[in-house]
Amino acid sequence: MSEIDKKLESYLEFLCQKAKELGASEAVAISASDIVVDERVSLKCMVPLCSFYGTNLMCPPNTKPISEFKNILKNYHAAILIKTASFGTPEELTDPGVDLSETWDTFKSAGKKQEQASTPTTAYLHSIRDSLKNQYKMMSEIESLCIREGYYFAAGLAGAGCLLCDECVGTKSGLPCRYPFKARPSMDALGIDVVATAKKAGVQVSFAQDEARSWVGLILID
Repeated sequence: MSEIDKKLESYLEFLCQKAKELGASEAVAISASDIVVDERVSLKCMVPLCSFYGTNLMCPPNTKPISEFKNILKNYHAAILIKTASFGTPEELTDPGVDLSETWDTFKSAGKKQEQASTPTTAYLHSIRDSLKNQYKMMSEIESLCIREGYYFAAGLAGAGCLLCDECVGTKSGLPCRYPFKARPSMDALGIDVVATAKKAGVQVSFAQDEARSWVGLILID
C-alpha cells in the first residue's frame, strides 16, 4: 500500500467517526468500485412517475445522465456510505390500503410554514424532512473537511429528492437554485442502486412495512 493510500485509509476512518458524531447511525468506508450503478434506477423515477421528475433541479432529467456519471465515478477511489438515525414507521403509512401518491404529496408539503393538522402521520413526515435536512448539513460539513485536507473532489449525494424548499424553482422558471451550496442530488438520481451498494458495504436497507426507515447518503472522496 502506497503512502497516499495509507493516508486516505486513515482519513476515511476519521470521517466515518466524524459522521457518527454528526448524527449518523452508521458510516462505512467503501471502494468507489463497489458503488453499483444500474440504468434501471432511472426507470423507477418514471414508473410510477415521481412528482419531482422534471420539476426539481436535483432530480432527473435535470441531473447528469447515468452514462456520464459512470465515467466520472471511474476517477474516484473511495467513498463513505452514511446511514442516518431511524425516523420510525407509523401505522398509517404501513397500512396496505393507504394511497401512496397521497402520502407522497403530504410528505412534500410537510415542511411548509403554514399550519397543518397535527396527526401521527404529519408528525412522522416532519421527522422525515428534518432528518433529510440534517443529512444535507452532515454532507456539507464532511465535504468541507475533505477539501481542507486536500481531497477537493469530495462530493456528497443525498438520500432522496431535495426538500430544502417548499417548492423548487424548477427549470422552467429560469431561476437558479436558492441553496446552491446546500442542495445535493440523490444517489438514485444518478443511477446508484442504493440497496445493492449498501449490501456491499454491510449496511442493511429494508423496505419491510414493519421496519423503521433511514436515509442513506454517499460521499465520494478523491
